[in-house]
Amino acid sequence: MAYTEEACIAKISALYEKKDLSKLYDQAFIKSWNGKTSDTRREYQELFAQYIWERLVDGRLPMINVCNVKEYCTVDRQDAIRDNEEGVQRDFYFGRRKLDDKFGKPVWFELQTNREGQGKGIDLVYYNEQTEEINLFELKYANKKEGLLRAALEVQTYYQRVKWYAVAQALLRRGLIGSLHVSKINKYILVDEQSVRIVKKLREIEAGGEGYVKKLLDAFQISIVHY
Repeated sequence: MAYTEEACIAKISALYEKKDLSKLYDQAFIKSWNGKTSDTRREYQELFAQYIWERLVDGRLPMINVCNVKEYCTVDRQDAIRDNEEGVQRDFYFGRRKLDDKFGKPVWFELQTNREGQGKGIDLVYYNEQTEEINLFELKYANKKEGLLRAALEVQTYYQRVKWYAVAQALLRRGLIGSLHVSKINKYILVDEQSVRIVKKLREIEAGGEGYVKKLLDAFQISIVHY
């Protein structure tokens, strides 16, 4: 089923009227709508991205509440032998897969972003001791349906929900970092080449496309890393 541009705007504007965008990234129209509007033939991702970009506040999403998490590092990290996103996540954490040394070392995965430390969170957290930078990654594993817009919104939402000084305290208590000083927090989407829709969009951007999804990535200062 194809939707008109007016119907698309009505969907996203209704969410903005609720004054809570903490689950914007998880809405069906962001998460799984693929294709173009039935009347103006605009790509859904681009239409929604324009609406969001025009309503940013200082490069951030409005109406994202910081969550009062008691303990960001909730449980000991357990390995998993699974050929899926969870398995890949742990491959990076336990060193079976490597990222460039500039990102530092992996210090946590599934960093909690929800109240009372329930549910999943930021997929991977790396720390560079030399630069004192935290690098957070949202992993996208062989997902054929999810688009780049959803990935960008997910990263930015998690970033805004977290109290980063409290995260540094939690990591320091566990001996995973050596100082409470964090010079910078960098945001990345870690993309599997089999993530078809994301890779297709990235190739359009790399070919010179200047759409609103790219404008959001730039505004959020989110970079892409392939694995």
